[in-house]
Amino acid sequence: MKKYFALLLFMSFAVLVLEAQDGKKDLQVKGVKGMQVVVQESMQLMADNSRNGLSMAIPGATQKKVEAVWKEFSKDFKSKARKDRKTDLYFSDDAKLSDISGNTVDLYAKFEGGGTGTVATLWFDLGGAYLASETHAEQYEEAEELMKDFANAVGRSMAEDNVKDQEEVLKNLDKDLKRLEKDNEKYHDKIEDAKKLIAEMEANIEQNLKDQEAKQKEIEGQKETIDKAKDKVKDF
Repeated sequence: MKKYFALLLFMSFAVLVLEAQDGKKDLQVKGVKGMQVVVQESMQLMADNSRNGLSMAIPGATQKKVEAVWKEFSKDFKSKARKDRKTDLYFSDDAKLSDISGNTVDLYAKFEGGGTGTVATLWFDLGGAYLASETHAEQYEEAEELMKDFANAVGRSMAEDNVKDQEEVLKNLDKDLKRLEKDNEKYHDKIEDAKKLIAEMEANIEQNLKDQEAKQKEIEGQKETIDKAKDKVKDF
């Protein structure tokens, strides 16, 4: 059911992107290298309560990848993101987000992967109130920028992974080339061995012909010896 909900949410983001491009809806569209991110504000279930949260779909990113990047990304808040296994929520206690609040912020994050990417939802507890565009206009813009930066970090990490993958492909291709070069050396060695064998066999053939000639002379001589022996028999 969760995967189905995440897929529907992701598809809704795709529709919103198209509508935003057509000018039909006033949405905050944040450009990210290699992708486009739409930040959507809505009441979202956080554990047992609905709170105002900011969500965005990150195309092509697995939930595992997004969570891994979040763990690193959130270190900049001077508060380690800890995951609650029961709620699947990441919690950064007393996060330092000076662009959003002069005080520390309790930051919650949740990630839901689907077939086409991952939906990331963040809740900003400012202390007595959760961040919302209507009541915290300036801070809301900064929160959007933070989410854009995070999406960009995910995209960069995916790009770096792709570089590593391609480097691994190149490494394997280099191994294949070296194997082919070694095979080529073996083929040449076998050719040289074959040439030596042919030369040896040709020499053997020449010697064999000489040996045959010599043996033929022995046979002729032996025939003469036999004829002489027969002649002596006739003398009796």
